[in-house]
Amino acid sequence: MEDAPLRFVHLLTMWCERPAQPGQPALWRFSLEDPRTRQRHGFADLEALTAFLRAQMAGGEPEAPEGRKTE
Repeated sequence: MEDAPLRFVHLLTMWCERPAQPGQPALWRFSLEDPRTRQRHGFADLEALTAFLRAQMAGGEPEAPEGRKTE
């Protein structure tokens, strides 16, 4: 059985979705892409992104939040 990789490579994309109405907060969105497999994971907020990275560091490829994997 092969050990989990000790290195992960991700391309991080982050963008700001501006509110439709004044006074509402802007929303930051995030995406990680593995440049080798081209698999992407989308995240609605910073907390979801960091939870994904923590799970990955704890041992293996975690599932994307709410099953949101894109390829």
